[in-house]
Amino acid sequence: MPKVRVVPVSEARPRLTSLIEEVSQCHEPCFIASHSKVKAVLMGLEDYDALIERLEDLEDSLEMQPKTGNMQRPANSVPTRRSELFARPAVAPHIVPKSGCDSPPL
Repeated sequence: MPKVRVVPVSEARPRLTSLIEEVSQCHEPCFIASHSKVKAVLMGLEDYDALIERLEDLEDSLEMQPKTGNMQRPANSVPTRRSELFARPAVAPHIVPKSGCDSPPL
């Protein structure tokens, strides 16, 4: 397994061009950290395209599987669909937007 490479943003900023070349040629991602926390991933375009293609293939294979009512993904699991990866959080179903007219309870 390759070693994970973490570079502080202060170091990445002045050498961004060389980092881009390195991740593109070596096919190894570079994690960018700010305040000791990883905040971003820098990866080559070919690797990104391959990752998205793989996710779309997995999504397609999941859609082709028979649908059963009892197969649900746990809420804390990793998203597998591209739409889940880039989705905006939905409003909780129990939260009802307040209307302009409040009627008293009956």
